[in-house]
Amino acid sequence: MPSYRVETFLARQATSECAAREWRARSTAGELRRQGVMVRFDRVIRIPEEDACLFVFDAASAREAALVAELAGLGPFRVVEDARSAAG
Repeated sequence: MPSYRVETFLARQATSECAAREWRARSTAGELRRQGVMVRFDRVIRIPEEDACLFVFDAASAREAALVAELAGLGPFRVVEDARSAAG
């Protein structure tokens, strides 16, 4: 299954917000999976120097990854296919 990065803006001093977003993303992905949506939360990558918080999902398509992000309130966001899954 391909991987997708959900890229979000997050000010570098907002570390607790990144943890809250991770919890929402993880629980939303789990709930959608129980409903039959092919998506799994993989990991979060915090890049403070770029004011970014990236969420990585294994999903059937970018649409499923975007659905998790929308329902978890991660917006505004951008969905990008992970280079490792696109190459292989």
